Amino acid sequence: MNKFNLCYLAVALSLLPFSHAAFAEINPLTQELQRLKHQELAEDAEKALQKADKFLNPTASEPVPAEEIVVDDKLPKITKISVDTLGLPINVNFQSVIERYQGSNISSHQIFTISRVITDMLYQAGYVTSAVGLKSTDLSDGHLQFLVYWGEVDQYLVNQEQPTAFKDKAMLVVLPAFKHNVFNLHHLDQFIEMMNTSNKSVKVDVQPSDKEGKSNLNFVTQRSVWPTFQLGYNNSGTENNANGRNQATFSVRMGDVLGTNDEWNISTGYRFYRHHHNNNQINYSINYIQPLSFYTFNTKVSQSTYEREVKGNNGSYSSNGKTNTLNLKLSRLIFRDKESLFSLYGELEFKKRDNFIVNRKVLNRHENKMNVGLSYTTNLFSGKLYSELTYANGLNWFASDPLAYDRQSDKTLRVFSGNITWQKPTAILARLVNYQLRVGAQYSRYHLFSDNQFSLGDEYTVRGFKGGVISGENGAYLSQTLSLPFYPQKYAISQITPFIGFDIGQVRHKSDKPRETISGVATGIKTTIANRLSLSLSYAKPLKDVKHNKNKSVVYFNGSVSF
Repeated sequence: MNKFNLCYLAVALSLLPFSHAAFAEINPLTQELQRLKHQELAEDAEKALQKADKFLNPTASEPVPAEEIVVDDKLPKITKISVDTLGLPINVNFQSVIERYQGSNISSHQIFTISRVITDMLYQAGYVTSAVGLKSTDLSDGHLQFLVYWGEVDQYLVNQEQPTAFKDKAMLVVLPAFKHNVFNLHHLDQFIEMMNTSNKSVKVDVQPSDKEGKSNLNFVTQRSVWPTFQLGYNNSGTENNANGRNQATFSVRMGDVLGTNDEWNISTGYRFYRHHHNNNQINYSINYIQPLSFYTFNTKVSQSTYEREVKGNNGSYSSNGKTNTLNLKLSRLIFRDKESLFSLYGELEFKKRDNFIVNRKVLNRHENKMNVGLSYTTNLFSGKLYSELTYANGLNWFASDPLAYDRQSDKTLRVFSGNITWQKPTAILARLVNYQLRVGAQYSRYHLFSDNQFSLGDEYTVRGFKGGVISGENGAYLSQTLSLPFYPQKYAISQITPFIGFDIGQVRHKSDKPRETISGVATGIKTTIANRLSLSLSYAKPLKDVKHNKNKSVVYFNGSVSF
């Protein structure tokens, strides 16, 4: 903390001839980086819910035959029923059907029924090429034994042929070890998710093999050469049109560049200022995602820069700065079936911040931390739930500066945070509507510097505000949105979705500053045209405000076109 305070003491002394407002301009990137963080969290949740809609099926009850058991002493009495899975550990509970028939006199028809029910259970668990038969026809000892004949994967084909091209081979080599193993349909979902990139479309056909009990997987593959470009525009800035309210964004997304189901994204953002020679703010980022079996490696390099001409009591001066960030993330899919997805991840973040006033460096900080977390996606109450829990710990590597402190000394950053998004389609007056609930929270034992504080007050947390009007070490928010989608499919309009929402949030400070609460309402409309142009316009107003907020209402606009 001492080093940090000394830097800002030097800044304060150098700014004595200027106004207090000028001092607040030391690092205007804080708001931008917080907004980008909130945007990324919201987009991750949206992608997870889209994945859930595609791969997760509603929970089904176990199929238990409804026929009555007729007692007939002439039939063999079954004292024990067992299912031999040949030692393969599977998450299937056959106990319900076993308990129903065990201890009864059953007929050959009922034996067939039990076999069919066990097969259906295996199918629901994803073992769609496996079969069930009797292990022994001798029932003299009262033991009814079933045996699972596991269906296995024999060969991988690409467009009905053995893979020979480099990209075809590279596409397959990073897949989970599935060849010559037991086939499970839910593992196939993992294949489909990995192999479909922005430049490649893959469908998987399960075909019978020449070998008994085995199947071939035929990957029907189509590749495109051109990357996907996206041009966007938003008004996320906190000031007026002349001072950075509006921002243009541009991104290039490419997939399968290396042939290993890799994904690349290059993006930039530029804020517009009237006096752009002395005022600007630009963001850059490069993101590379590489799946490997049940792992995914994600690396991101980003830079945010700014330049300001700030007017003080005795004239104006220039300030500028930049923040460079490197993120290295490794995630592991732990469990996957037709109802849920569970992953663990670890991430290293290395950040360097530099600030200058009149070409004099007044801030030079290295901020490093490690994140570990888990994410869970599942079906819940006829809807889809995505949840994420993260623990962040500061690192002292590479001369890192402290990220937390108390009244006595610097402390190691230790922060717990979590996010939950639940979405459910329902009906109101016989009309389909979508309800979405989002909850976010953070807890820290120590004081935190601004970059790691919990910030509220933008289009991704509590609507009705811009720029994160309140922040603190601890906090939580709740956001609710009710949307009414229409699908006209006319005049190239794919979808129109009006919506209304209510948000509330609170932050608490480790200092003597009292807790702060804000809330707001929002209404707006989203539309998609020709599946290329996306527009969103909303009006939001604070219900519970804070004194220093100068906006009594805000308008959010976001538009993008892909080509």
